[in-house]
Amino acid sequence: MLAILNLYKNSIPHKILKIIRYNVLQRRFHGITSPIRLLPDFIVIGAKRCGTTSLYHYLGLHPRIKRSSHDHLGFFDDNFHLGLQFYRSFFPTIFGKRYAKFRKRKYLTYDVTSTYIYEPRIASRIFEKIPHVKIIAILRNPIDRAYSEYNENENTLKTGATFEDRIKEEITMLEKIAVETGSKEYDASVIQKSVIAKGFYADQLKIWFKLFSKENILILTTEDFASNANVVFNTIFKFLDLESFTISNPKKLRRGTYVKLNNETRARLVEIYKSKNLEFYNMIGKDLEWEKM
Repeated sequence: MLAILNLYKNSIPHKILKIIRYNVLQRRFHGITSPIRLLPDFIVIGAKRCGTTSLYHYLGLHPRIKRSSHDHLGFFDDNFHLGLQFYRSFFPTIFGKRYAKFRKRKYLTYDVTSTYIYEPRIASRIFEKIPHVKIIAILRNPIDRAYSEYNENENTLKTGATFEDRIKEEITMLEKIAVETGSKEYDASVIQKSVIAKGFYADQLKIWFKLFSKENILILTTEDFASNANVVFNTIFKFLDLESFTISNPKKLRRGTYVKLNNETRARLVEIYKSKNLEFYNMIGKDLEWEKM
């Protein structure tokens, strides 16, 4: 009986019924109208704890940009099997775009999912389905990013482990995996579990730069966003071929509050990230000087 049940779960009729169920029952009106809805013109692929939530909320204030129904859609990882019609259900209808085109104006929509950056298969899926989409990544000093994620996790899980305990454990894990695989480039399953490995940006971006033209990829930093958000917003608008626009009093959302990282731990992480950061700087053609922060 179990074998028959598993055979049915993997059958085409079952998969079709699942897609119908999610589109019609879960997404309801948006699912039914998905054939007349748009696909995104640009995607913010990450990274976690770098300001993606703020980008999602504020970019939609530009008069030529309409946001998806919510951020962190996760379609290209968790829900890819549900098909593009399910994905379309999260976006505006084609009518707004047609009206804008009639008025000779742009009309863009977007997806913000902070975990897309980590998995090569996601880059391949996006390129296969939306090859001309523009890609945006907002990245942060990997030390501060790791410490921020640790604090967010600890506030929720309350394990009692210090940040020093966590990185010591992770360094041991990463070194062991590197020995076993003969590589210091880690797959997505390792990255998802590691606050340290999420900051190896060059490794994660290689596939994106391989698939998409450099002109269609924009790399931003959380530090620039914190110092002058509207400069960053208008860098994005220019990248999207839109007119400049001022957003009133933008604030970083989901900002964490925690004690300052001690200098000894920071110095240790500077050494861990040094070679990976250098590779990243060479990739984008700019020295961000994260080691000095």
